[in-house]
Amino acid sequence: MEVLRHIQATALPFSVKPFIDITDTLPSRTPDPEPRRTKDQITHISIHHSAVEGATIESYANYHVNTLGWAHIGYHFVIKGDQAYQTNDLSTFSYHTSSNNSYTVSVSISGDLSKRPLSEVERNNLYAVILTYMSLFNIPVENVLGHNEYPSNNTSCPCIDMVQVRNDIRTLQNKISYTNSPQYAQERAFKIANQILFFYNLAQGKNPDGTAASPGNIEWGKNVLLELDPFMTEKGLL
Repeated sequence: MEVLRHIQATALPFSVKPFIDITDTLPSRTPDPEPRRTKDQITHISIHHSAVEGATIESYANYHVNTLGWAHIGYHFVIKGDQAYQTNDLSTFSYHTSSNNSYTVSVSISGDLSKRPLSEVERNNLYAVILTYMSLFNIPVENVLGHNEYPSNNTSCPCIDMVQVRNDIRTLQNKISYTNSPQYAQERAFKIANQILFFYNLAQGKNPDGTAASPGNIEWGKNVLLELDPFMTEKGLL
């Protein structure tokens, strides 16, 4: 059975901190009564919020293990502030979405989203985890569901607009697809060449409008070009 630990984010059109795996630091019990899953058994994503402000991930795990008697924390990932933490091997069968746990992988926002909106940094981390799950398990965006969208789960969790989430994910998928396209590569190459020409002309004493560049701009153009020296030398271009 493949171990799905220390997961790294898929390529993203925005920046987030690297995921941190804290699975081994959290309360758990053995043996785990549930069998681990293969990747092809995981077909859906379940989105949650913890419904508690200010709690720690350790406290969630402690409650799940020592009060509810589960083998480990229910969530596979937890987002706390500006950081996404992996809290379970993704192949682990965990309890988070009643009667729908065998085929789902979960992520929870630490906080009570019934009382406040999802912050921008939390949203970015949530989307990073969702897109990573989708890439790992080939999950379509239609299978990205909130806890309350699953059958037999009468809850308001995750208290966010899942239609917006899915629409945002579609937009991000389009951006990712575009950045991998030949058209994007051609446009970037043109922009790089244009910028190099701009700084070359500055270093030669010429502004874009043809007027004489100031001594400061001449120096700026020269220094920017010199920053390319190590790269050009390494590539054997100088």
